[in-house]
Amino acid sequence: MTLKAPLILASQSPRRKQLLEWADVAFTIKVSNTDETYPTGLSWEEVAIYVAKEKAEAIAKDEQDKIVVAADTIVVCDGEHLGKPKDKAEAISMLQKLSGAHHKVITGVCICFEEKIESFYETTDVEFHALTLEQLE
Repeated sequence: MTLKAPLILASQSPRRKQLLEWADVAFTIKVSNTDETYPTGLSWEEVAIYVAKEKAEAIAKDEQDKIVVAADTIVVCDGEHLGKPKDKAEAISMLQKLSGAHHKVITGVCICFEEKIESFYETTDVEFHALTLEQLE
């Protein structure tokens, strides 16, 4: 696919990289170590967009002649944002919360090019089957 300008994926996500490769889009990867905290009072959808926008703008400020795409995905279960686990024990604890339960996976996307910024989100409802401790481990 030919774009008007070079594309930068502002993400280290192997899945996002794979999606662009499958779409046969030429791109480079450039990431910035951005703070993923967010203002209080935002909806979970707004949080995903806010963090994606922070990531995109951190790269776009130095790459104004390129299209910059960033995304952020969050998991929300029982109204709680489950962040990235710090260790195996925390990962197992999070998976126990998700076991046999419904949760939402929300991905915010931000695209920057020149002076334009477009943002959107997609929400997926997910249900896990109940998992045994052995499966969780």
